[in-house]
Amino acid sequence: MTCFLVRDLLPLYLEGDCKRETEHVIEEHLKMCSSCKDMYDTMAEPFELESEQAVVEEAFLPEEELRFKQRYYGLLIMKAACWFGAVVAMMLIIKLLI
Repeated sequence: MTCFLVRDLLPLYLEGDCKRETEHVIEEHLKMCSSCKDMYDTMAEPFELESEQAVVEEAFLPEEELRFKQRYYGLLIMKAACWFGAVVAMMLIIKLLI
């Protein structure tokens, strides 16, 4: 089996989604090819996304989240009050006309 084909199959091999025959061929190839073995080792070891995790934590500071909620809900209340006022005004106009 060629390196190109083994490298394409490595993700499936790591997840255990290959047939037993294919796994055996890949294992034999990994024993002989150091380049593919290095790629397998790289793909097999877990990694942490510390930098992204720090960005996520900074993005949701409690003070900023509280200010956002206050502004958001304040705008919702203002819109609801405007709609309520408009409906009441329309009802008064209709009542005066009838």
